[in-house]
Amino acid sequence: MHDKKKHNHVQHFINNTLDNLELFKGSFTSHKFKPHFHESYTIIFMDYGVGDYSNDSSNFILSTGSILIFNPYEVHTGKPVNNSPWNFLTMYIPIEIMKKAMDTLNLPIELPVFKENIINNKNLFKKGKAVFPDLIYKQHHPKSESLLLDFLKELIVRYAYTEIHNEPISEKFTAAKQIKEYIHTHYLEEVSTNDLSNLTGISEYGLIKSFKQHYQLPPHQYLVNLRIEKAKKLLAERLSATEVAYQSGFFDQSHFTRHFKKIIGMTPKQFANKIII
Repeated sequence: MHDKKKHNHVQHFINNTLDNLELFKGSFTSHKFKPHFHESYTIIFMDYGVGDYSNDSSNFILSTGSILIFNPYEVHTGKPVNNSPWNFLTMYIPIEIMKKAMDTLNLPIELPVFKENIINNKNLFKKGKAVFPDLIYKQHHPKSESLLLDFLKELIVRYAYTEIHNEPISEKFTAAKQIKEYIHTHYLEEVSTNDLSNLTGISEYGLIKSFKQHYQLPPHQYLVNLRIEKAKKLLAERLSATEVAYQSGFFDQSHFTRHFKKIIGMTPKQFANKIII
């Protein structure tokens, strides 16, 4: 996708030998991503310029040579600062690949949690960025996976929280978690705030406020985002956009396309055409 006037350009690849690991190269001056999450670990390398990934409850300004990492379902945006160009590379690491990296480290938990989102480590930046060409063009070479796991292990050891830690659970969090679990089970259905209110015994206003407090998005927006994540996997299987819209819970293709572009930065068709498998 290339817009000469606004200078928005993206490349997207999927490595089908590593659980459909996604790789994204973006160059933007005007596009603004709405608040969203990914089911994978999101690792962003700021190649040039400054990018603003902040949301209502965070402040993530990333400059050239820095890494930004988000845990699965962690909400962020993506927009230019003062309409200046920003170029970045992104890895979307599937949970199974992160588990594989963790298995080699003999740690007490199954998956890492990254508490420090912005990482300023020039050597690690270079190491991670150097993995991209192999993951894209040498998918079936054992070296590709080895280089990726080596980078992930260093990232985990240096910056992840890997101890077992039990925090007090509030009643509000219990209700928000119940809503989240319900949405994940029923994302193909039409879930209303009235349904969620009946489920939790909390007023519609109260449950929206509590859910957003814990998951940074209101329930309906979270539901739409989850459907988009499911849709990406279906598009990687080369299903048509119409079929994907239906199988991921959208009423029609236009509704699906509109939301997909707001979150992913391109249409479902453009997304599918950029996939190299």
